[in-house]
Amino acid sequence: MRDSNILSRFMKPAARTMGLPWVNWRCLRTSHAVWLKMASADVKDVQGQMLAYSVRDILWLRLFAMASSLIAIPYFVFQPTPLWAPLSWSVLFAAVNLFQSWRLFLERRPVKLTPEEEHVRRLVFENLPPREVLQVLSIGSWTTAETGELLIEHGKCAEAISLVVRGTVRVTRGERVLGDLVAGNIVGSALLLSGVPADVDAIAVEPVRAIRWEVGTLERYLTANPETRIIMQQHLARDLAQKMDLVTMGSPKTTDLDGKN
Repeated sequence: MRDSNILSRFMKPAARTMGLPWVNWRCLRTSHAVWLKMASADVKDVQGQMLAYSVRDILWLRLFAMASSLIAIPYFVFQPTPLWAPLSWSVLFAAVNLFQSWRLFLERRPVKLTPEEEHVRRLVFENLPPREVLQVLSIGSWTTAETGELLIEHGKCAEAISLVVRGTVRVTRGERVLGDLVAGNIVGSALLLSGVPADVDAIAVEPVRAIRWEVGTLERYLTANPETRIIMQQHLARDLAQKMDLVTMGSPKTTDLDGKN
């Protein structure tokens, strides 16, 4: 969320409730500095906090906040009577910000995708950063289906969906071939949306490499990660549209390739 959105949606309404007709970030920083001085805070500590609050990047904010806490420590130590309470709080704040800064640094390190993972990113998650691609892949499992192996069986509900990364999956109803699923197609996408048992079979006609997600696990992850959910929903929509187009061209009766009538 942008700083301007936070200010207009939360801070200004709260200020109006308190009887303050006008407020901005500069007012808040200045008021914070005045209150610190009224509480006899060290000038260097106040300066450090004001510098920290002037940056927008959370990592730099934590680093500056940690520096301001460290700068204040000598002031508290070398008083005629050491100020143990503020000294303890400064050490605690510095330790917390150091730990959180290290976590942010680790999260922002560049990641290297394997060729297979990079292929999945190009197929589905092209607009996601590599680190988030690794996260969504980590909740699934890589599978290899041999020729003749069933990925969907007639009469059974799908407990998982599979993204075809390499190979071909043929979808049939009885003796009738409905179409082939290739790299980028999702096996079980219509069943995921409908929740009904399959009325088709999906069988590997050659060795198939796929990434498989349990439906429940994937739904929980997508609920917690809206950006990934939007991208996955867009791909599901394209996937279903392609399947409907194939079936429509091949038969007067429109039947989804995953078994949804």
